[in-house]
Amino acid sequence: MTNDGNGAGESIVSLHAGYESEGVYTDAFLARPEQGEGRMGMVLLSGMGGLTWTQREITRRYARAGFVALSPDFMGGQTPPNRTAGLFAKNSLDVTAAVSAITGGAAFLHSLPWVGPSPKIGILGFCLGGGLALLAAARSDAFDAGVIYHQSLFPDERELEGISCRLQCHYGTEDHSTPREEVDAFVAALDRLDKDYELHWYQDMGHSFAQITPDADVPDAQRAASDLSYDRSFSFLATELAGTTAPAS
Repeated sequence: MTNDGNGAGESIVSLHAGYESEGVYTDAFLARPEQGEGRMGMVLLSGMGGLTWTQREITRRYARAGFVALSPDFMGGQTPPNRTAGLFAKNSLDVTAAVSAITGGAAFLHSLPWVGPSPKIGILGFCLGGGLALLAAARSDAFDAGVIYHQSLFPDERELEGISCRLQCHYGTEDHSTPREEVDAFVAALDRLDKDYELHWYQDMGHSFAQITPDADVPDAQRAASDLSYDRSFSFLATELAGTTAPAS
């Protein structure tokens, strides 16, 4: 399975979205194949930067691969202008409310004719979103697979016990926000809890190595690592969400 992130794959539409969960409205961005029902759904979670152009392009990339992809704005409209502001927004986030809004995204996808009640739903998160994806998978049964990129929110081990879906996890060897020591502790907890997962390391890659737009000016090695991670994710999700329309090759 290949995916170059440059517009190959299915013809798509993308549009503003929004939904209510437990009486609270969440803004969102949705991209989907133009045709077809019974599609696999994906809830995609950004990092602390919020619903940026890059996150929208990642949402489109998933749609071109055959998914109905939803990026909820769990940051409440914030797109912090710099790292300091982003870290403040991240550390000020109401995690419980964010997880509730994120879980509601799965119900919203099931309500759409392009997905419907039967197809399975996966969840993916980058950085802050990676930790929120773990919490959403642990606190609900809404998700049938989880893809985690370098989580920088580290759930309590007791939370991880609630995860029932299989995980695929991606990390760079030069990531100082999610260092190997944190990953090793996380993996040890998964092993103690007998969770099913696969783990991928990307040599010389730092944090957010795969959060790039198709036209981003990045080193060839980073582009290759990013593309490999997407190919692995699409293949993993096609297997874990089997029984619905397969993503495009």
